Amino acid sequence: MTISKKVINAQVMESNSHVFRCPICSSGMVMVDKSQLVCLDNHSFDLSKNGYINLAPQAHVTKYDKTLFEARKTVMSSGFFNPVLEYITAIASEHLEGREQAFILDAGCGEGTHLSAILSQLPGDTIGAGIDLAKEGITAASKEYPGSIWSVADLANCPFQANQFDVILNILSPANYAEFTRLLKSDGLFIKAVPESGYLKELRAIFYEEGERKDDSDPVVRFKEHFDSVTTKRLTYLFPLAPALLAPLIRMTPLTWGASNEKIEEALGTAIENITIDFTIIMGVKRVD
Repeated sequence: MTISKKVINAQVMESNSHVFRCPICSSGMVMVDKSQLVCLDNHSFDLSKNGYINLAPQAHVTKYDKTLFEARKTVMSSGFFNPVLEYITAIASEHLEGREQAFILDAGCGEGTHLSAILSQLPGDTIGAGIDLAKEGITAASKEYPGSIWSVADLANCPFQANQFDVILNILSPANYAEFTRLLKSDGLFIKAVPESGYLKELRAIFYEEGERKDDSDPVVRFKEHFDSVTTKRLTYLFPLAPALLAPLIRMTPLTWGASNEKIEEALGTAIENITIDFTIIMGVKRVD
């Protein structure tokens, strides 16, 4: 008998219900009938038909829709991000070595491609949780990658108990340092991937005017305010861009948001043979006062 993806996801949540915290009252939660998460104060949240749980009490509208996540999955499945994911996986694997069980959180997981790829290479019994405010992304993740915890959730009010996660990932997504510090175990590792100046520069040349103001803030400085043993690694490479990948790449990147149809058509007509990937990976361990 084939077990549905919803049941698979429900079983993971039920087995690990101790990690959940009610986003309304902050009390503990349990899974009831493999269909609801219910807290001690009786706030209840239904498991969706696809096997994710919506733990964002307030409705949120984002620019990240179904077509964007479909485009992102197409691009990521091509190997576009592989060197970055391989490096992150190696760092996480080293940190988790020797642990019988571990929990890893992808904060801002989108459609789950990155977390799923990393989990597939980690040793032992590693349980993954992915959260994002974009319901379309979490819907796609729960359908495509059953066996992890997928939740619509707000990074400012993460629906998990303190000191639960061995590793937190934050890839191309805003960070909430106070929440991540709360969620990490005493020796927990935080890994953040931030784009550098060369990232997608071939598209930036089309969509951004020369001399446009750039963000000069240094994420490493902010990182060091909250974490110890901070190290960085810059990864820069050219990715051969097959013609069929140009349209989904343009669709998935916020670079094109607000661009005119003429600009998008111009980009689609450009023969970009290689695209630049340029990231800094920042790593640090939880600061224990």
